[in-house]
Amino acid sequence: MLNLSAVNASPALRRVATLAAVFLLVASTCPALAEAPQKTHIKFANVADNTQGLSQCSQFPAINNRGAVAFVATQSDATQDVFKWDDRGLRSIASTTDDRFSFFTDDVVINASGVVGFRAILPTGRAAGIFTSDGSDLKTIVNSTDQGLSGPSMGTPSINASGTVAFQASRSGLASTIIFTGNGGALTTVLDVLTSNFKSFGAVAINRSGQIVFEGTLKDRTAGIFVISPKVDETEKDGGTPPASASLVDIVDTNNPDFFGFGDPVINDAGVVADSGGGGTRVEIFSADANGITARTDPSSAIFADFEHPSINNHGSVAFSTFETNGGQGIFGELTGGTSPVAVLQTGDTLFGSTVTAVSVGRFAFNDHFQLAFEYELEDGRSGVAIAHLQVDGNDQEEQPEN
Repeated sequence: MLNLSAVNASPALRRVATLAAVFLLVASTCPALAEAPQKTHIKFANVADNTQGLSQCSQFPAINNRGAVAFVATQSDATQDVFKWDDRGLRSIASTTDDRFSFFTDDVVINASGVVGFRAILPTGRAAGIFTSDGSDLKTIVNSTDQGLSGPSMGTPSINASGTVAFQASRSGLASTIIFTGNGGALTTVLDVLTSNFKSFGAVAINRSGQIVFEGTLKDRTAGIFVISPKVDETEKDGGTPPASASLVDIVDTNNPDFFGFGDPVINDAGVVADSGGGGTRVEIFSADANGITARTDPSSAIFADFEHPSINNHGSVAFSTFETNGGQGIFGELTGGTSPVAVLQTGDTLFGSTVTAVSVGRFAFNDHFQLAFEYELEDGRSGVAIAHLQVDGNDQEEQPEN
């Protein structure tokens, strides 16, 4: 886990903060980054931390529209658990005390109804699996041994509102990779390199309507971000080859000279994709659909050195982790549809009465109420998972859709 030394916030960022109960209210402006200055109020609420006997909390917690948070942490007895936190408190969804699980990877997901998806390393050989649970019923989405897949190469899961999970995996022996969906029954093949023009697949994400975004490399070595909208019944009949009625869209690829490296993409319910891309001194967060690409950070900015994958909500706002050129680390949100990111939290800032030394967000961390789940580490030794609630230009007052 990253643990950068505390540094002062960028002088371009001005803060005014007051602490009330468990919330920290921060007023932020970002004139050096924004097209027009925005006043942003941010409330922070702690979810769980190591004062509760937890350690090694997820760097990439997930949140749904009800504000429920899912994450992985290790308990004081060295057992590891997948946790769900909501208005009923903190409870374990799965644990390594269950002899079916040896270890949980840091890529939990949670859907609108509170079903948590997670990937686990299994005790048999090099097997891995993806599972879902609502806290009572455990559902096996895939077990690599049963499906003839490579456990170590099984990709991170994504889950939509209906509980359908999408992921990529390789056949045993790494002969080829496949994008699957599943909901506890037989897996559905969405794309297979053996029956398509692709050479390999990276991370995937699925939205409410079943559209899947993925990072892929074509057989001519062109890499890019693609969206497929498969017809499940036809895909199953056709042995995994997308039928003519399926839609496969090349969102952006390396034929665009500004992009030769991509992160793990995400997609919202409107089909808008977000990712990081570029390389060298030109790296950016972007959103895109079939109509074109929108930069969400300025590629020529001297502030950002590199990015983690972003999250995107159904308003098209994005949030992301960044490594800054001054040696710091931070999380930012871009809420305007342009290149106007505002700082949410950075190393050197004050949080819960101490100084931030590390902070990060994952791909499924930003909901439609502008609540952002993140992992933090503090100078006084505390670390944990918290929620930042962004209030900009009245967005906190809007009626938000429940997925």
